[in-house]
Amino acid sequence: MGLIEVYFGSIASIITLIGLAQGYARELGRSMIIIVAIFLLLYVEDRLNPILTSAWQMVFPAKDLSAQQLFLSNFYLVAFVVTIFAGYAGRVITFSGQQWPMPQGTILSLLVGAINGYLISGSLWYYQDVYGYPLSSLGWISPELSPIAVELVRYLPQNIMPSATPWVIPIAILLLMRVRG
Repeated sequence: MGLIEVYFGSIASIITLIGLAQGYARELGRSMIIIVAIFLLLYVEDRLNPILTSAWQMVFPAKDLSAQQLFLSNFYLVAFVVTIFAGYAGRVITFSGQQWPMPQGTILSLLVGAINGYLISGSLWYYQDVYGYPLSSLGWISPELSPIAVELVRYLPQNIMPSATPWVIPIAILLLMRVRG
């Protein structure tokens, strides 16, 4: 078992390094995919949870709330990870223009990669937090949060912008940037 902030900090660091290696022109396209995934999951979560919960109760009529929370958490985690994987493995929207020279291009790539790392690892952590850390029952993470983790939960992407509506703004900005070239 380990501290949750170490797990998700490691994920964010790896995504940041991928962003540095790929360059900001490709990472901005991935940013758009990540933000759209966050928007869609926030948009459907309130509508989909009653359907998923009733389906779970039809299959497993016993009132095991922890197993139901694990099911809901895993549903959103898998949906998010599949979307992100498709964004990183497939063709990505590449922003046109010339790459900036070093050090500006490197710093911008690092910054965009760090933002993507924050959005991805923060979203994964968010679904653990919302559903009561069900993966702690599997022994993967410590169920007790450190004081640092308690404070960091306040700054997860979906806790900063809990409604789906504000997520449209960065999507629109990125689309405009892409269209303008």
